[in-house]
Amino acid sequence: MDFDNVITAQTGEMFILPEHEGSVEYEARAHLEGISEDQVDGLEPKDGYCPGGGVNNGVCTPEDYVRFDWMERYAGVRVLPIGEAILLGTHNSGFDKKAFPAPSSETCQDRPINDQLAWGVRSLDLRVEFFSASQGARRFRIFHNSTNNRTVETDVLRALSEYRYYKGAHKEIVILNFHRFNKFTYAAHDELRELIKRYLGKTIVPVACKEAAIVQLWAMGMNTVVSYNHTYRDASFWPGVQQRWIGKHTPSENEMANFILRVAQENKGFGDLRAIQAAYYSLPFFVPKDLSRQLITWFSAWGDHAPIQGHYIINTDWSLRQRLADKVVYANQRRAAARDLRIIESSTSSGSVVQTRAYGIFSILNGGSGATLTFAANTSGSPSIQVITNLSDYARSISWAGQMRTINRNDCLVFRVPHGGTPTLLGTYNRYT
Repeated sequence: MDFDNVITAQTGEMFILPEHEGSVEYEARAHLEGISEDQVDGLEPKDGYCPGGGVNNGVCTPEDYVRFDWMERYAGVRVLPIGEAILLGTHNSGFDKKAFPAPSSETCQDRPINDQLAWGVRSLDLRVEFFSASQGARRFRIFHNSTNNRTVETDVLRALSEYRYYKGAHKEIVILNFHRFNKFTYAAHDELRELIKRYLGKTIVPVACKEAAIVQLWAMGMNTVVSYNHTYRDASFWPGVQQRWIGKHTPSENEMANFILRVAQENKGFGDLRAIQAAYYSLPFFVPKDLSRQLITWFSAWGDHAPIQGHYIINTDWSLRQRLADKVVYANQRRAAARDLRIIESSTSSGSVVQTRAYGIFSILNGGSGATLTFAANTSGSPSIQVITNLSDYARSISWAGQMRTINRNDCLVFRVPHGGTPTLLGTYNRYT
């Protein structure tokens, strides 16, 4: 590819390469203006951990990166499906030092969830207990072995909404991993489901879109994955995250290191969610151990075959006491570049044929002939996901494999197009109704 003709985007964090009129191509490239592709190796974030959380109340602050909107700000992760991305998670996310009362043997995070999100965490490990005799937000509280008065409504859903509003972080994809349920009835599941949907609405990423790239989710106004580890779940919720735990609370440091290496070699279904629990308790007081020094080695990010490249969601205790969040940003750039991923964005201004050789976003705009949309053949050797959005004032039609569908205003259609095969409609969504 000719980098002499590359144009940097507003902040220089991604490059937009014109393919033809009405089309742009998003690639995984360097995130700083003026940095060429062969200089990416020099951008690995500095190793670092802050014993006891350093001087910033439990946060080892970044030296090179901005974290609150890193998915939008930096190239790389946007061309990956969320299940293929490397994400920093927090183990027992609601058990933080700011909670009251905070059980000492279970508290494993320094900062509450809104701060975790602002400092780069994108996956929350949530265990919920139902209190049938309580009212309002206190009916659904965060628990581990006990509760600490954190609630799903106030400290998870409202905190997420406030983080997005105050930080302008509407393109940050966050996974809410409802991992365990205590004292639940089917009626309680129904009530929690409606609470979640009332707060998140159209921003929920349906499981049918698990193969879509993050930038395609942006095009549909989606930004939150609800993973619900129970068979009685909403149709839009994802199955529970595949939790990889060592199986003991007090392993040795070498046992944990070897476990992390083994998990990195395991296969995973494309787009599925998998997390490693890189955390354990220390003796004799049986409290969550600060593994900050070890984590930056176990999940080193150097090169395309770095240890972190075998992982996806990384759940830890005291998750912000080291700069693993910065390594995640860099590692996603390396993963996307190694997979040679790209998204082609085009529109009706360039014709009525939807390309399928790469992941794509096709926008229907006002004007043009109004001809029925059709698909080009996919001869790329790999399946692609196509998102078709109607941004015009009029309905439009699309035809494939003997089928015809009307695309109404603000509709988003998601198709999977296999190599040499016919497209399959995965779902139809509307951003506003």
